[in-house]
Amino acid sequence: MKIFYYFLEYPTPMYRWQHDNLIDELRRAGHEVVTFNPALYPTPAQANEAALAQLRASAGWHLFMSCDDQHILLPDTVRAVAAMGIPTLLIAWDNLELPYKQRRIAPLFDAVWLTSHETAYLFEKWGCRNIIFLPYAANPFTYTPAPAAPPRRSVVFVGSPYGSRTNKINHLTASGIPVDIYSNALSSPTYNSSVKGQAKRFDPADIAVKASRYLRFPIGRQVLWSTILNKLKRDAPLCIDSPLLIPHPSVSFEQMCALYSAHALALNISELRDTYILPTPIHKLHLRTFEIPMCGGLQFTWRTPEIEQYFDDSREIVLYDSREEMADKALFYLNPKRDSQVARLKAAARRRAESCHTWTARFNRIFASLGLLSAN
Repeated sequence: MKIFYYFLEYPTPMYRWQHDNLIDELRRAGHEVVTFNPALYPTPAQANEAALAQLRASAGWHLFMSCDDQHILLPDTVRAVAAMGIPTLLIAWDNLELPYKQRRIAPLFDAVWLTSHETAYLFEKWGCRNIIFLPYAANPFTYTPAPAAPPRRSVVFVGSPYGSRTNKINHLTASGIPVDIYSNALSSPTYNSSVKGQAKRFDPADIAVKASRYLRFPIGRQVLWSTILNKLKRDAPLCIDSPLLIPHPSVSFEQMCALYSAHALALNISELRDTYILPTPIHKLHLRTFEIPMCGGLQFTWRTPEIEQYFDDSREIVLYDSREEMADKALFYLNPKRDSQVARLKAAARRRAESCHTWTARFNRIFASLGLLSAN
């Protein structure tokens, strides 16, 4: 299958993950994936014109897809692609938090891939005719388990501890649980949450931007309210002087995989932004949800009905329902007596991820919805 992927990207991990994940796996499955980067052009209008010229210069396209917003991919471009007879797919990675950024282009696509259920009603209201819900996945070739060894008896978190992630990490260390964090953010002088007792700064401009994004829909308003509340909390800053918090620099994909494999528990924080502090947090399953098990790690996260559809608790994942249970289960699985049990759960998690949660499996669902499975 010949796929044109209109994909704004910069040379940072935030964008690179798509190459190491879905693009690599699609190519390994025999598909030709041509990426087009609008960031290489002076203006979005010029990028859109160049993309259409490239499409017209070569025949045999089976699919045009994009994950960009309506300021990067213009509505007239989507209409022009449709007029060429090329099926179109919009991937809305951030539809839970930022649905409006694709409002004007989403109804023009033949299929819209949502990664969260909660805002599907908006896309339906806007006239999208083929909405498909599928979560993220992980590439089994990019993420491979490290050789079996006795686990490091700490909880590992790979990523920036922003928002109410700091609150959760503080709860763990305050409960006597060692936590290894791999993030350059902790050594950054601009990372204001890293100093114990220092309140998170109010930035009026930042709050104004968030308000423009979030005030238009209920989940957005909860995100905005939790952001304001968390900046007022005394325990919000990360307690980096705790002897149980071990900071490390950021790591590569390969190093991350080894870390997930090596530690007894790998923390996945599914609470969206600052909503961990709300009585009922908003959960979003990210790439990490599938990276951890694909790496042969044992994922440790809050129980939600959605994640229970993908992994079996106490067999392939460790779930908790409260802060107290989070601490109790961490202590349970960090006990050296549980090493063999941890190893069994890690192996089962990898098997489940490899059999059910690959990008090939996700895209085959998409291709089927567009009648493209017979294309080559």
